[in-house]
Amino acid sequence: MNTKRCPSCEIEKPLSAFWIRRDRNAPASRCKPCSADAQRVWRRKQPDYDKLRYQAVKTETRERHLIRKYGVSLADYESMLSAQGGRCCICLCEPSSQAHGVFHVDHCHATGRVRGLLCRGCNHVLGHLKDDPSALRRAIAYLRAAPEIIGRAILEAEAALSRPEAA
Repeated sequence: MNTKRCPSCEIEKPLSAFWIRRDRNAPASRCKPCSADAQRVWRRKQPDYDKLRYQAVKTETRERHLIRKYGVSLADYESMLSAQGGRCCICLCEPSSQAHGVFHVDHCHATGRVRGLLCRGCNHVLGHLKDDPSALRRAIAYLRAAPEIIGRAILEAEAALSRPEAA
């Protein structure tokens, strides 16, 4: 038996057109397109399902994410936060200032090692600078210099280039 009839669309289809049910290791009753349609209809009738499901297991979901992505448990996260004085390592803001009340786990992309907890903005700054200390030093030098003077020098150089040359 290499085919099966879908009860929804009533079309005989190859077994590859059906999802395999993990609990029975057998093809599902409906074909993939009919299953997707049924799922869409059900989701429209249950608009808050994901939100309610996540709220019910919020702590467990967060811990699974932290362990899977960074190898850090919630207890590890809390002890890192405590060691940092409950603040972002760079700008010293508090988690309550963040959208979800938590910091991002900062890690080295080359080694995967966790470095600390940062607010969203600081974590993104390091990401945009590609974790390059020399880029960060240049950014610091730029901030310490008077940017309006640098900008003025650029504008003056552009103006000089656009002037007709004196004979």
